[in-house]
Amino acid sequence: MTYGKRILLACFLVTFSWYLTSCIDEKDPVSVTTHSQEWSNPGSDEFHGKAILSKSLGLESCQSCHGETYMGGTSQVSCYESGCHQVYPHPDGIANPAADQFHGKILEGFNWNLDACVSCHGDDYGGKGIVEKNCLSCHRERRGPRNCTTCHGGENAAPPRSLDDATATSDPAVGAHQLHYAGDRWSTFNSGTCGTCHDAFAGFSSASHLDAVGSPRTPADVQFDAFTTANGQNNTAYDGEINSCSDVYCHGAFEFRRDDSQYPWAYTEDVMSGNNDRVFWNQLGVGQAACGSCHGLPPTGHIAADLNTCGTCHSRVVDNNLNIINKYLHINGQVEVF
Repeated sequence: MTYGKRILLACFLVTFSWYLTSCIDEKDPVSVTTHSQEWSNPGSDEFHGKAILSKSLGLESCQSCHGETYMGGTSQVSCYESGCHQVYPHPDGIANPAADQFHGKILEGFNWNLDACVSCHGDDYGGKGIVEKNCLSCHRERRGPRNCTTCHGGENAAPPRSLDDATATSDPAVGAHQLHYAGDRWSTFNSGTCGTCHDAFAGFSSASHLDAVGSPRTPADVQFDAFTTANGQNNTAYDGEINSCSDVYCHGAFEFRRDDSQYPWAYTEDVMSGNNDRVFWNQLGVGQAACGSCHGLPPTGHIAADLNTCGTCHSRVVDNNLNIINKYLHINGQVEVF
């Protein structure tokens, strides 16, 4: 080999070695431009979410760089820690209630912020036309995942079941919910509403609806409305330590004044009043709501009357066998006489 050829070969080997070295140099994965500048822009046609929804890009492609769990992989860029994704891409077990990765458990960690789901599943959770993304295939109730019974309740919105899946009425999370929400033995004053004892929330994500998570779970806020407080006259309160309600109009915290009545002759005192007993939310079946528990038969301050004659004066409400015949007129904030 001539001297000139040796020089040429040496130059070639040096150049080739430099090329190989440059290929295997470790690069900063963040600085390497793998995706287009519009990759993270939801408004762009090049947004990666649209590519996944249209199936022009599969999650397997993402996993090739970000790892099977999307926590970084060879790219060392986590889809979760990048500031974008909180609960997606979904891990295995996302639809399995028994798995630690079940979406209900994951969402609890984000205080049930379903807004994170909307970006992919659509405002109506219908999947934006993609069958695999359609939440309504499982969540078939009205409003889909935002239906009350998704998290609590069963036949209606009130427990049982509680958020912790409790069903016993001795559990404060269950207690007398059904008797107040759906019960109509004595009255219909709050049938089918939560706002009597809980602040009527403006929407699913409002602060008065979703409480902070933790262990033990933060109890639901109890805020009594004008009806239960006799239009603000009572200091109605719930004691979460002993699970009791006090000074509640519906349980005998009322006073009718003789000077305000059209029938002063029915009074033996200046005021006719109920028993105003303290009642315990999770002690059902002990007679706290029996006839005569909220007010005497007759009430204190009422003229003497035989139990079989109540219907004489209150004929639209009760018969002479103490059967409530019109629940709309009983415990309704009014004095129904004659």
